[in-house]
Amino acid sequence: MKKEQFEVLLKQLKTCQKCMQYNCKEKNLINLYKDLTFAKNIPSIWTDWFQHLNSKVMIIGQDWGPFIDMNELNKKLLPDKSNWKELIESEKSHTKKLLEKNIEQSSNGKHTLQEAFITNAIMCARQGVSYRGNNINLKQSTLNCCDYLKKQIDIVKPIVLVPLGYYPLVALSKIYNFKIKKNLKETIETSIIKIENYVIIPLYHPVAQIKKNEQLKQYNKIWEYIN
Repeated sequence: MKKEQFEVLLKQLKTCQKCMQYNCKEKNLINLYKDLTFAKNIPSIWTDWFQHLNSKVMIIGQDWGPFIDMNELNKKLLPDKSNWKELIESEKSHTKKLLEKNIEQSSNGKHTLQEAFITNAIMCARQGVSYRGNNINLKQSTLNCCDYLKKQIDIVKPIVLVPLGYYPLVALSKIYNFKIKKNLKETIETSIIKIENYVIIPLYHPVAQIKKNEQLKQYNKIWEYIN
């Protein structure tokens, strides 16, 4: 049932033009769902959707990053997909490495990143090669995608929602109508937000210049809600 629901969501994303209605910066976004065969065959932790539809933890990043990286992964996938898992494990992004380490250390080895459903606040990919370049309107693109993020949450039905950094938290605040405190630091360090059937535990982005023990303190809170 969840697989069929997610298929429907991908078809809705295929026809989305919300960000393309905005001039200038939004021309730097690519709707990667226009070719659904392509979208479903990107072997990355960020797009390994169908294997994680029953996850108890949903991690929400900011955006997919450069389309060119996703295209390269797609090219490496064998026709029978036999190297799907191998390609995911070989992904060497700094964000992935830190997420893996923080999850394993905070749970004393009881949980791994592979258990989580991972998505992003912004559903399109970037043109160019930059992950950090301010070549898109982050706030507007985040707000444009809120409906699609809400649908993913409704399908997966995780126990804990884990936004990484500011914009994923903005998306959840819009979806569930709660206020973010004066700054991200205050929100992260003082907030566990319980909305409907979900627990929202805001985290710093893994690559943020935050002391490791401060990062892990937040990850520890996840496991209080996960059996």
